[in-house]
Amino acid sequence: MVDHLKKQNKKNKIMAYNIGTDQLGQFGSGFSDEAVEVTPPTGKKIIAITFLAATVLSTLVASTDDPNASYFSHTTAVAGNGGGAAESDAATSFPAGLTIYGRWDSFTPPTTTAGGVIFYFGK
Repeated sequence: MVDHLKKQNKKNKIMAYNIGTDQLGQFGSGFSDEAVEVTPPTGKKIIAITFLAATVLSTLVASTDDPNASYFSHTTAVAGNGGGAAESDAATSFPAGLTIYGRWDSFTPPTTTAGGVIFYFGK
């Protein structure tokens, strides 16, 4: 193998290693099609939510254990979101097939979640 290809291959392996298991949902997942608050297991966070039908969440609570967490979507206005950022409220409809990423302590699907949501856990 040519030297520059060996270096690139090594770089690709390092990059793949740097993707932590907590970023890809290997700590588990769940499904809900009910209007009940969804919370992660102890010591975990919800790191992604996939919408199987167009959905307006009743609540979406950003994790506050990390100072950067205030930058993730929330159903109430958060000062740390910066200028021009708005909360995810009753006017925010997430389309079917969309996955959002962040760090949340909980969320509540609406009463009319026909398709449901899949959510993934991380640290």
